Amino acid sequence: MKLEILNKKLLFFIAFLYCWGVINSQQKRSDLYQTISSYTTGKDSLRFEQILTKFKAGNFKKDPDFKVYKRLSNKEWWFHFPIKNNSSETYTYLTISNPYLSSGKVYYTQGKTIDSLHSTSYDKNFPFKFIFYRHPVWKIPNNSKEITDVFLRLKNDNSRTRLEFHLENENDFLKRVETEYIFFGIFIALITSMVIILLYFSILKKEYSVIFYAIYVALMLIEFLAGKGLGIQFVWNESLFLIHSSRSFSQTLAVFFIGLFYSKFYTLEKNDYKIKNLFKIGMYATIPLILIYLYKSIYGGLPTFYLYVWIILKLIIIVWFFCHLYLTIKGRIPKYLIIGFSLPIVVLIISQNINPSVNSSDLLFYGGINIYYIALIIEVLIFIRYIFSSVIASQKKYIELKKVTNELQLNFQKDVLKSQETERNKLLNNVHDSFGGYLEALKLRLLHQQQNSPEKVKEILDAFDKEYRYLLNSLYSPKINSENFIENLAEFFDKINELTNNTIQSDFSLEESELPSEKCIHIYRIISELTTNAIKYAKASEINVRISKLKDAHILINVTDNGIGFDIHKIKSSSFGLNSIRERVAIMNGEIDIQSGKNNGTNITIRIPNK
Repeated sequence: MKLEILNKKLLFFIAFLYCWGVINSQQKRSDLYQTISSYTTGKDSLRFEQILTKFKAGNFKKDPDFKVYKRLSNKEWWFHFPIKNNSSETYTYLTISNPYLSSGKVYYTQGKTIDSLHSTSYDKNFPFKFIFYRHPVWKIPNNSKEITDVFLRLKNDNSRTRLEFHLENENDFLKRVETEYIFFGIFIALITSMVIILLYFSILKKEYSVIFYAIYVALMLIEFLAGKGLGIQFVWNESLFLIHSSRSFSQTLAVFFIGLFYSKFYTLEKNDYKIKNLFKIGMYATIPLILIYLYKSIYGGLPTFYLYVWIILKLIIIVWFFCHLYLTIKGRIPKYLIIGFSLPIVVLIISQNINPSVNSSDLLFYGGINIYYIALIIEVLIFIRYIFSSVIASQKKYIELKKVTNELQLNFQKDVLKSQETERNKLLNNVHDSFGGYLEALKLRLLHQQQNSPEKVKEILDAFDKEYRYLLNSLYSPKINSENFIENLAEFFDKINELTNNTIQSDFSLEESELPSEKCIHIYRIISELTTNAIKYAKASEINVRISKLKDAHILINVTDNGIGFDIHKIKSSSFGLNSIRERVAIMNGEIDIQSGKNNGTNITIRIPNK
């Protein structure tokens, strides 16, 4: 609940921030663009004097529905801006909001005076060297009493060029720049805090695959710095490789790490191995691109490589979209996750296919360049919610499972201690009953030496030895499997027959029965327990043991004796021997039937599955 409230507050904050940025970026566009006229010379370059002649001849045309984006196609375009004299302002600032402009130069005329200002290019003579700003800016003197005619020559080899112009006095220019950097600072702080939170959470919860998503978010920040021109202005203005390739390189690395995150973090079933492989294939497909970028960073060249990179990255994203759609349909991931994944893609497609005009709304005119990054923030918030809820839910299940495991372990230890205590008491009783009498008799014989005779002492010692070996045989548990099971039982019966006056007869019919080793041990202990009880407690002289295989894939065990019997309704719940037998039968999913009565012997039948 707290996480959902936090997400709602952040989304509200982002929406407010976005609207605030748009409102503060509003300009009187219609007044400015109504005065702009343009002319293209194609790919031919003309001297400014020739352009001035063309202007005076009326070759410059105004466009009442001026579009923000134009395809310059490396042609030479000229734009004219008239500036009215304002004695209170010393300079007028002309700005074009395009940090990746290939070439731009300003000429101006004031009466008969013709002058020019610096030329600019994002990779050669970046405008921050003249005015510390992320976009090309020209500071035009405004000291003429006449109208100043400004001519801007542009060349750009990008597929689309954003022609957003600003013609401002110094105060308005500085105010707009201040507003932009406040907006950017808040955005950067928000992204940075998300990276720190993700890293801290991954280490705290020991969910190290979340680190891959934190790296992805950090690379998104680098892409933002590159896209807004802040990277060139503040960070990598001395690196030609990063000036040319920072956006596409950071996007390629981002796809690699987000693919790692998908393949490692998502909880997929065995049937989803194809989806996991698609995530891995997309991730691996970026490795050759990364290697080529590393080559490019050292040796340069490949100026249009980014175009092919973007095609490959788009294909990977499309495949991953269908992977997320499949996982959503199958219920592997929540539905809101596909929304978070799709939102930046949809926004990017829309923004690339919409070309607002100067007559469009402020939201459309200024919003298109920022809405993609807002969508990315929303995507990150949605995925952070998913990460936190998944990890917390998983750890809750782990804690509950550990609690149940500890309870089972505690109960098991109690049962083991109880069994050990019962076994000790049983062994103590056996030792007391078997050896106590002999020791007492031997003691009396030795104390009364006058009545002592070697024959009587020998008789007592022989009985003691016999009882001792009988007890050992009863407690002995050999290594048993389906191959030596019958052999071990027969050997046990032979030893008991030698040590006692009882007769144990057996009949085994288990041809082609491959019993599991664990089941063989249970049956062996059951039969040894039943025969021991028949000799020691039932005073039986004859015992019959029969084991056979039934037609319905069951094993039938039948043990009968001619002992004194017992009343089955008065069996104590604490009777260790019978309780142990019942537990072993239950473990094998079997059934037990006991028939007995006083002086009528005992008949015990056990029926267990063969497998």
